[in-house]
Amino acid sequence: MQAHLVEAFVGSDVNQVYALWRGHDSFRAGRSIHRFQFITASIAKLRRSCSGPNATITTPPLRALRERVSLRRSLAIERAALKLPTVFPILVACIVFVVIGIASGLLNIAWTYMQATFDVSHDSLATLAPATMLGGLIAAFLSGTVIGKFSLAPVLVGGMAIAGVGLLGYSIAPLWVILLAVAFFTSIGKGTIDAALNNFVSVNYGASEMNWLHACWGIGLTIAPSVVTFFVLDQGGRWQTSYLIVGLAVLLLGLVILLSLPVWRFKSAGGDKEKPKGRATMSETLRQPIVLIGLVFFFLYGGVEIGTGQLANTLLIEARGLPQGVASNWVGAYWGSFTIGRILMGLLAMRLGDRALLNICFASTVLGATLLVANFHEILSLAGLLGIGFGMSAIFPILILQTNDRVGRRHAANAIGFQVGCAGLGGAALTGLGGVFVEYVGPESISAFAFVCAALMTLLFQFMIRWE
Repeated sequence: MQAHLVEAFVGSDVNQVYALWRGHDSFRAGRSIHRFQFITASIAKLRRSCSGPNATITTPPLRALRERVSLRRSLAIERAALKLPTVFPILVACIVFVVIGIASGLLNIAWTYMQATFDVSHDSLATLAPATMLGGLIAAFLSGTVIGKFSLAPVLVGGMAIAGVGLLGYSIAPLWVILLAVAFFTSIGKGTIDAALNNFVSVNYGASEMNWLHACWGIGLTIAPSVVTFFVLDQGGRWQTSYLIVGLAVLLLGLVILLSLPVWRFKSAGGDKEKPKGRATMSETLRQPIVLIGLVFFFLYGGVEIGTGQLANTLLIEARGLPQGVASNWVGAYWGSFTIGRILMGLLAMRLGDRALLNICFASTVLGATLLVANFHEILSLAGLLGIGFGMSAIFPILILQTNDRVGRRHAANAIGFQVGCAGLGGAALTGLGGVFVEYVGPESISAFAFVCAALMTLLFQFMIRWE
């Protein structure tokens, strides 16, 4: 394989090199630290073979290249290797996810002050939340088609521009109805960014980077309340200032990406121009059974992740009798375990394969849900809540990463957008269904509901494995 890799470099066929590189075992295991070592070792071997007066190339595919490969050429080849995915794009992507996480979490605190600004009641959140969700769903479901038409980098820049302008719109919206329109517009941008970066990282990087990318979203979500509090309370300002600052940050990052477009010209899922049929249409992708199974899985995933986080406070206070302050701390700990889990799984991905990480995650999720519903002891129940958060941490990033292999490159870009959208839809729909159970069955039903969803999600994952 090294011979074919070096030969491809000599022919300057970067796409071929990249395909061979992705097929290497170290890449499949997500061990990013070995990727460039593998490539540069091959190039160093070629350089040694070509540098001496008595040098020979004994590998059959390279023997014919003996006369036309020089040391200067091998140095050029090595420099070409450095044009493959490097630290800069993934670093920018992680910063983008931190900022988008902050933008997503601003409403949790700012809503209290928005009510006074627009003179609306608490139940008006029921109109703002759907506006925020709908735009993201549309962007996610259409992302594959849009990326196929315009390529990934321009779509990412466009998403950054839409999200940045939308966040600035929050800071100047004079009327409630205008704020609803701004929320819808902003969510289109955020949904586009989410789908585009998931697409980009899933094809060009490994499990470590994908987990760290999503951990950054959790970090941003954790920082968001402090951002609003800083401007409203510490600085004596208005909630609009937090949206203004975050909006400017998004636009600045969009400008950074725009100015570095050549760095982002890597593969996107389904972007193989060598395939005669090209990228699949949305309808073609939705006719694939494995895609439909995956959408149901991500729907359940969103319900477990988001539903547990949003309904846990009600469970702990109304069913388990904990004080509000204690319950809030444990809900925060749930999201903390979620973020820490993604960081830790990103480190473990260098040593373990994807399947081992997923087994750990599903075991932790089911065990945590069991402890939560069994309610043997308060500490065990709370440990179960953290177990769910930790277990859910790496499932989404890894399965998004595997989409290309699971559904094929023609369908991957569409499928990634569908999966992101279904996760958000499941988070909203199943959380709402859990609220219905609370109303008609009681708050303790939340734990049983979380257990059933977690069990169904795990069983569906096993079915997906066997289907493949």
